[in-house]
Amino acid sequence: MKSFKKDIRIGDDATAFGAYPDAVSAEGLVFTSGTRARSQGRGFAALPEAARGKSQGYGLADRYEGAVSEGAWETHASLEDVLQAAGSDNSQILRQHVWQKDKRFFPCYEAVRIHWQPTPSPSSGLGVAHIPGAGTQWIGIDAIAVAPGVNPRFGKRAVLAAVDQAALPSASHYSQAVQSGPLVFTAGHIAIKTSEPGKPVVQGFDDVPPEGRALATGRSHPDSRDGPIAAQTWYVYKQLEELLARGALGLKDVILSTVYLSDLRDFAVFHRVHRQFFPDAASGPALCVSAFDEVGHRGCRIEIELTVVDPKSDMEVRSTGWSVPAPHAGPGAVTVGPFVFCAGMVGLGRDGQLVLGRDALGGEEGVQAIAFEAFAGRDAVTAAQSFAALLRLKETLALAGASLDGLVKLTLYVGEMRDLDVFEQVRAKVLNDAELPAFECVCVRGPGPVPEANIQLEAIAVL
Repeated sequence: MKSFKKDIRIGDDATAFGAYPDAVSAEGLVFTSGTRARSQGRGFAALPEAARGKSQGYGLADRYEGAVSEGAWETHASLEDVLQAAGSDNSQILRQHVWQKDKRFFPCYEAVRIHWQPTPSPSSGLGVAHIPGAGTQWIGIDAIAVAPGVNPRFGKRAVLAAVDQAALPSASHYSQAVQSGPLVFTAGHIAIKTSEPGKPVVQGFDDVPPEGRALATGRSHPDSRDGPIAAQTWYVYKQLEELLARGALGLKDVILSTVYLSDLRDFAVFHRVHRQFFPDAASGPALCVSAFDEVGHRGCRIEIELTVVDPKSDMEVRSTGWSVPAPHAGPGAVTVGPFVFCAGMVGLGRDGQLVLGRDALGGEEGVQAIAFEAFAGRDAVTAAQSFAALLRLKETLALAGASLDGLVKLTLYVGEMRDLDVFEQVRAKVLNDAELPAFECVCVRGPGPVPEANIQLEAIAVL
């Protein structure tokens, strides 16, 4: 039986994306579009007295910290409005992405978040080039939450590893992992040793035990190039493995690995280490890899967040292959009960290679519906990749028994802001406006795992 999804629209400017709903609810979960600050320009004066701890009372000293603090407060207020309209609230967030225009001002954001989320959700905090929205948006947030009492299969959020858990303390104000029903969501983890004095960053092979040095050659030149990303990837996955083990879970239960790099040139080395932890590509997690302007602390090259299914649940879990040659290890999608979690979708042609123009699409179904002649230069490449990515997404969902109409969340990564407009022109020909999912878009250093990818899609659908 087809699941029911519902649009949540609160009738204001909480999102920056036109016709898309503020959120979509399905099966007791709530998927929000990107929320943004709805007012700007007052700085610390916009905050309640209790949240003005960083204010110094001097115009120039407060100029930027006040703007970021106001942006953070207004964005969280927007998010709370959307969640309450969907029957949820900040205490029930399962996963939160925090996009930051300038991570230098992260302490301002954290001070605000503590007021909104005394018991915080897992989150990944990334530096981005641009956050779509009116004016200068310093903070953008999107989230997945549970609406308690709607569906007994997805109950009230349970914190599995809190912000102050002793084995490996959180690097900032976030919970390490939470659970609702069969689904477990981890925070984005980075390669810092938070249990050691000075919280050092893993720098290379010498900073991990011998078992983490499988790719080391013992020669300084290759090891200085591959060592930082290889060691950090190994360390983060090992961290996550230990975190899951404390909840009687394992890496075998991971259904989606979302990876944020600081340098796309690290993708191949990351992929080698990833395969050590997930040697069975067919049954391993779906994978989404992109590059951001800043990841974690300074010196961090990678951040990884996992979506996991509790094997003690009675929900069916099944993997779906790709409709084209697999571009990297892992299935095209993994289905857990009513939800389909897709791998990152870039503009792949039938040969599994990235398309770089209209000619590479050949006679793909529906290609005639797109007026490719209206695009030139970069826009022509973006249009072709947008169409191909949507088509691969459509095919992958079909293999999983779902459809584009069942999308509940779509995240678009773009390399330039103009790519959003091009994508939307193509998307309007492929995805029905009456069935739009919750939507988020951010402009980042590398939308896909290779530099030639102008866009990438992350998607969740309901059967």
